Amino acid sequence: MPPIPDAPAAIDVCIATFRRPGLLAALLAALPAQAWPGLALRIIVVDNDARASAYPAAAAFRLSHTLPLVYQTEPEQNIALARNRALALATAPCIVFIDDDETPAPGWLRALYHCLHAHRADAVFGPVHSVLPARAPAWCRASFRKPVLPTGALLPYGGAGNVMLHRRVLDGGGPYFDPAFGLTGGEDTDWFYRLHLAGRRLVWCAEAEASEPVPPARLRLGWALRRAFRGGQTYYRVVVRRYAPLRGALWFAVKLLQLLGAALALPLLLCLHRGAAAALALRAAGAGGQLARCLARRDLEEYRAPRPR
Repeated sequence: MPPIPDAPAAIDVCIATFRRPGLLAALLAALPAQAWPGLALRIIVVDNDARASAYPAAAAFRLSHTLPLVYQTEPEQNIALARNRALALATAPCIVFIDDDETPAPGWLRALYHCLHAHRADAVFGPVHSVLPARAPAWCRASFRKPVLPTGALLPYGGAGNVMLHRRVLDGGGPYFDPAFGLTGGEDTDWFYRLHLAGRRLVWCAEAEASEPVPPARLRLGWALRRAFRGGQTYYRVVVRRYAPLRGALWFAVKLLQLLGAALALPLLLCLHRGAAAALALRAAGAGGQLARCLARRDLEEYRAPRPR
């Protein structure tokens, strides 16, 4: 690993949180160990719960640690608004986002910082490993498996669950995270793809690892199909809608054929191999989400939560 640049480092770690105070507290407790001598590290917590359910975790951290922590609420339920508020509060040349349910591995922050400078990147993304219960079915494990990429690989987009940004990505002004994606998800994919189209350098860092627990509710096929469908909608909104007319027509025909093929093959696969059938159903749900967004222009609001009474 190359040496850390000689200039003093300053990093703001941003966390957008929503009604997960226990997980947030665990993440906050893990962050001080990520610092190194000479690093000016600051934590920014934006609570997307109007009832400020994350405040006790933030207050407890302030009492027991010397790292500065900025806490604000974004009362309107919208993950894009929460992330944008964090960006407005960030002042450091390097800005990190990590999700409130994740745990960074030792050396995570250092690896992001090294990679940002070594590869002259505008944004560096790290892997988030899903930690499944031992009883998770095989099809579920396959659905959470992610591609393995080498450090330095260029990306067209990424997620905001584990990313370091150089402050220069903010130079062009907003919109950054688009509030139109605030209840559907995909606000990170959208902004990072726009950065890619603008010529920004987006890079992968295999060493900057984090992990997240998979709750039991996400082990059901119904949840996985819903997530795949929503992912297809996001892909259409971010990528496919930019296709030229001829390419768009070809895309539409291919997706229809994929759905038809899946409908014909699924009954047989259900008899022969349920795992393969589940994998095919998930791919079909993604294709269906793309087509549904193209035809209906309506989005699945996966992150809309009921209002507290």
